[in-house]
Amino acid sequence: MKQFKYYLMAAFVAAATCTGFSSCSDNDDEESTVNPAVDVVTRTKQHDTAILLCTFGSTYNESLSVYDDVIEDFKVKFPNTDIYMSFTSRTCIGRVEASTGIARYELDQWLKAIGDAGYKRVAVQSLHVIPGEEYLSLMNTDVKKYFMIQWYPHIDVLKGANLLSSAEDTKDVAEILYKHYESKLAGKNNIVLLMGHGNPDENYNANKKYSDMEKALQELAANNNIFVGTVDYGDMLFFPKEIEEEPANRIPVEGFDKTQYPDCMYSKVMSYCEKNGLNPSEVNVYLAPFMSIAGDHAHNDLWGLEAMAEDDDVSNVEINTNEYSWRERLEKLGFKVDRTFESHPIDQAGADHGIKDGCNMKALGSYPEIRQIWVNHLYENWNDDSAWENGEDYQPEA
Repeated sequence: MKQFKYYLMAAFVAAATCTGFSSCSDNDDEESTVNPAVDVVTRTKQHDTAILLCTFGSTYNESLSVYDDVIEDFKVKFPNTDIYMSFTSRTCIGRVEASTGIARYELDQWLKAIGDAGYKRVAVQSLHVIPGEEYLSLMNTDVKKYFMIQWYPHIDVLKGANLLSSAEDTKDVAEILYKHYESKLAGKNNIVLLMGHGNPDENYNANKKYSDMEKALQELAANNNIFVGTVDYGDMLFFPKEIEEEPANRIPVEGFDKTQYPDCMYSKVMSYCEKNGLNPSEVNVYLAPFMSIAGDHAHNDLWGLEAMAEDDDVSNVEINTNEYSWRERLEKLGFKVDRTFESHPIDQAGADHGIKDGCNMKALGSYPEIRQIWVNHLYENWNDDSAWENGEDYQPEA
């Protein structure tokens, strides 16, 4: 990848000479810029078909090997294609180069560079877990509205579904995860907690995918000792959502009615202890992200690694505020959180944006079998001409 300084200089040259990706019309409100993805596509194009892998993105070093593995899996299954990867989170794009040294580009930059390169077919594969806001925006707005209808109606497009797009997907992922944690789940004194992202807007039915996953996992685990929560969906937070700006309005832990909020993680783990006659101090907890990679949420919201590096004392931790991680609050409740099986090295807990090697947090993209589900979502329709569509039918009649 070219370095940022090169692209910045190229942008200035293009603006001065009125060449490049954007028009230099007097009507333009923004300065002309060069699309850096054009250079990548121009240099690497070898085939008539391209695959664009789309993930939310991460600024963390741990994501590098997972993304490399994903790309390699698609190269093996689709040898006669050119494969690119885009982040759908502009926040991640803006920060990732500084933390990893790798330049990532915005989705519209990739789409326009690919569209202008002369590809006859373009497949867009989502690497999202649930069909939430990011996924729907990708497929309905960026791909369909802009790429297919407005920009390149002559190019055939195939869209690959998110990880949990069907009940069969949920079953398959549950079986993979259960097999991995089977030895831990065999004892009632162990519980496994998985943190998904979740959609903050409760109108997205996609959040139901998390409860479906938990149900599928518990059907496999005889002790029902595996639970799924989220960091961003109100009903499935660690503790029911509170008003951070007004601490007096937070839901108190004292006298908390678990039956009123059965889906929050606090209710699940405490109810599990009561049902099995266990004190939290008798229970070992294993934490893992239910996300494609182990990024910011896994490091901070799940593990609280920054706090672990600075001060490992949880005596002042409050249960009913999201200022603290799952790990901190579980330890405050008395649970024994396992720090050896799948965690970040304690001696590097304060590493900025994680570490490239040595982190043992296992995210969904770390499982070869789970990555194959994404691959298969695209491959199952690859040779079906009717599954490929373009924007010609959406064009107004002359």
